[in-house]
Amino acid sequence: MLIYSYKASSFTSPGTGSTNSTLAHANNLVAELCADRQLCCAFNRPIIFICHGFGGVLLKRALAYSSSREGKSVAHLRSIYTCTYGILFLGTPHNGISKEALLFQSAAESGPSHFMLSLLKGSEMLNEINDQFAPLMKHFSVFNFWEELETEHSAHKFFLVEQESAAPSAWDNVERCGITAAHSTMAKFNGNFDRRFQPILEALTRYTKRAPTLIESRWKMNAQLMTQRRQHEVEELLSPQLFPTSQFDPTPPEYNQWSLIARKPSTYFTGRQQYIEKAKSLLGSIKKHGGHNRTEVLVIQGLGGSGKTQFCLKYAEDNKYRYVTQDPTRIPLNL
Repeated sequence: MLIYSYKASSFTSPGTGSTNSTLAHANNLVAELCADRQLCCAFNRPIIFICHGFGGVLLKRALAYSSSREGKSVAHLRSIYTCTYGILFLGTPHNGISKEALLFQSAAESGPSHFMLSLLKGSEMLNEINDQFAPLMKHFSVFNFWEELETEHSAHKFFLVEQESAAPSAWDNVERCGITAAHSTMAKFNGNFDRRFQPILEALTRYTKRAPTLIESRWKMNAQLMTQRRQHEVEELLSPQLFPTSQFDPTPPEYNQWSLIARKPSTYFTGRQQYIEKAKSLLGSIKKHGGHNRTEVLVIQGLGGSGKTQFCLKYAEDNKYRYVTQDPTRIPLNL
């Protein structure tokens, strides 16, 4: 049993705690956990995470980071994603917190931090983390718990993390249960026979029995995937790069060799081809950027975690050859 701790004031103090702090702590979590498992000869051991509050948001970003480590020199960091069997989220604000909760969290300080503001409902940071985690979630056993007692503060009562945020109804194939406690005490139990602890204890027992077989098979699949990935990289290096062409949309000789994509789309991206074709049609034919041509704008909308970011990354990666520039030093932004 391991506990990952961090300095909470680095997030809550006014003027500090930018959204980048989340990624930094996520990187640290993956690196430290991976190092501990290496040194303890437990590199292949299954992992079950128990997260309370913001710890769940941090874990989701950590797993997204771990799953993206495919390079030869950092492939060992992918082991955290590969070995994760189950996650128990206790009061995690998947969809954000209310303004009342923000005021409560900031009561001890002179005002809310940048990070606390990014935890409000509908924030860009939470949407991005949910988009990254959504395609990975099907590989884990997930159990969401929410607080059933309100938090009291200055004669006011409210739920620090509301039920719909702690256990989104849109999440499929996920277990859900309430805990008769306020947010700060929902992870504190009197013992094994505490009624509130029974669902958690049962889930841990069940996960522990099932995890070894599944994780062993996942390691084999991951080894095959990495072997195929390395072979594909070698083939790309040894053969000339080809770009898809069609009768209606030929590849120009000055294709966009200087395209920069923020990050690669998920390796598990699948489907939605009809939407990609529709976006391709709406954005129009190949354009030469520069001069007086105006930039086309296409708005992608959907529920949090539905995959908007992954969709845009996939479109940009597959269609970068369609956009050209007259000046190779200028990189056009098409999405």
